[in-house]
Amino acid sequence: MEGWLLRVAAGMSQTINLFLLFGHHDQTVSARCYVNRYKLGWQQAYWMINGLFFWQEDHCHDSFVRDIQFAQEVLNHTED
Repeated sequence: MEGWLLRVAAGMSQTINLFLLFGHHDQTVSARCYVNRYKLGWQQAYWMINGLFFWQEDHCHDSFVRDIQFAQEVLNHTED
């Protein structure tokens, strides 16, 4: 159940990134904040999101890594 909830949350974040922030459909808002963490505006969002997830050392970085891992899983998946 927890895995499903995490996928739903990631999907919602991707939807927000796509429709509200005009970003890529396979990137979460947190991962995008990590990529753009040195740009004005994104830097504040990066710190705010990491503050919301205070129990994680760097939530935005972790989200970026998870996005890459998922993309690699999709690329490595072969149909039987």
